[in-house]
Amino acid sequence: MKLKWIFAALVLANIGLWMWASWYQDAPVEETRAARAPVAPEKMRLLNEPGVKLVPRKQPPPANAELTASVAPACFHIGPFPDVDLVARAETRLNELPLTYSRRAEETRSVTGYLVYLPPLSSPKAAERKRQELTRLGFKDHALMQEEGMQNAISLGLFTVEANAASRVRELAAKKIQARIQPFQQTRTRFWLDVAVRAPAETQGKLRQIDWAAKDVQVQEIACPAGSSPPPAKPPGLRDNAPG
Repeated sequence: MKLKWIFAALVLANIGLWMWASWYQDAPVEETRAARAPVAPEKMRLLNEPGVKLVPRKQPPPANAELTASVAPACFHIGPFPDVDLVARAETRLNELPLTYSRRAEETRSVTGYLVYLPPLSSPKAAERKRQELTRLGFKDHALMQEEGMQNAISLGLFTVEANAASRVRELAAKKIQARIQPFQQTRTRFWLDVAVRAPAETQGKLRQIDWAAKDVQVQEIACPAGSSPPPAKPPGLRDNAPG
């Protein structure tokens, strides 16, 4: 009886040994590993060995590199601004970009109206008699003038449109009143901001999107002065007016 159990145990042990050899034995290394290229030790050099230069890895270009490259740095005239408050507001916007600029004032004379008048008369009494005559003829819009060079002249209306002034002169001429037209000129000061340092492409885009709060203001590209260059780029994380 004992011999039977011993025989059975030997059979089971042989079966287990066969299963382990068939299922769990590692495959030969030569069949699983890819062949390695032969090593040429004569071509190998240490990084700290004299004469060895490190070559930096090329960085991929930014997504908008082509767009940025197609826009060349440029300079600009910005204006005209009709008053000091608006140009000061614009300067604040340029400081935020930031851009180097200068303010320029420009005085212009323009016609703002047309005065219809009678030339100076000999005396205030003569001027008053003429005004009474004008009233009888149906012209009630008149006034005595006493400004320098126009003493005892009579104003017959101030018009913003020259054609309307000419029409009034014709109405007076039909009543035998010879009136004249004098353009009214006014000096106006307008302001410009000149960006004379080359603005980078990305700054140009921001510059053209600013609302200047004045309908006549334009951003005009101009030729940059010789020797102008864009401001140096700031290191990452550096901010203006950062506390020390």
